[in-house]
Amino acid sequence: MVARLADKRALIYGGGTGIGFACAEAMAREGAAVFISSRRETVLREACDKLKNFGKAGFVAGDATLPDDVQRITAAAVGFMGGIDTIVVSAGAGGRTPIFDTPVEEFRRITDHSLLPPFLAMRFAAEHLLAAQNASVIVISSMFGLTGQKERVGYCAGKWGVIGLVKAAAMDFAPKGVRVNAICPGFIETPMALEVAKLEPNWEEVMEFKRRMHPIPRPGKLEEVGELAVYLACDLAGFMTGQAIAIDGGFTTR
Repeated sequence: MVARLADKRALIYGGGTGIGFACAEAMAREGAAVFISSRRETVLREACDKLKNFGKAGFVAGDATLPDDVQRITAAAVGFMGGIDTIVVSAGAGGRTPIFDTPVEEFRRITDHSLLPPFLAMRFAAEHLLAAQNASVIVISSMFGLTGQKERVGYCAGKWGVIGLVKAAAMDFAPKGVRVNAICPGFIETPMALEVAKLEPNWEEVMEFKRRMHPIPRPGKLEEVGELAVYLACDLAGFMTGQAIAIDGGFTTR
């Protein structure tokens, strides 16, 4: 069976853990060369060692919210893989942010971590995506980019904004052979999800609620999101762009 992403070259932001790593691993299994980035070099090194079991893999540390870092990451990925035709942006921040008392700095932190990485990733890789002529950008949003949630004004604002960014960028890129789509997962039990839950005094109850809040009463699986990312990156998704695809156990159907 032919690998669906043979000869693809994927740059994955947030690729060291969680959804980002799941996407990198799924793409590597399907024949793509992968280059991962995040802020923690030790985590990246361990993740890259695992990815090398499937093929060509590299990494460099950097902050996806900083223009200079993203330019450096992009150049390193191009140098390692010979170009870029696939980008996955799995970056963000969460936290409790009720409208009544959330500090402006906290709101800005969360929205910046949602919006700046995909904008910068596309802005500084645009020439390489255009040169590839058949490219795909995949941005991880959230089911809360499709619906509201109590005490999460920062997170919802950031993830709704991501979808607007995806739709607008998709229009710019559409005639030029580059597709841009968003994945909107439901609750996936990742280290970041656990970290956010532990901010609550009753975090164990919060986690159990999140696990069962979907009509399909379980968390989503990392490999399920990775499989969707593979599809969006492959040539069979060539007529799909500007979409926000929910993979949320039915949560947003209600």
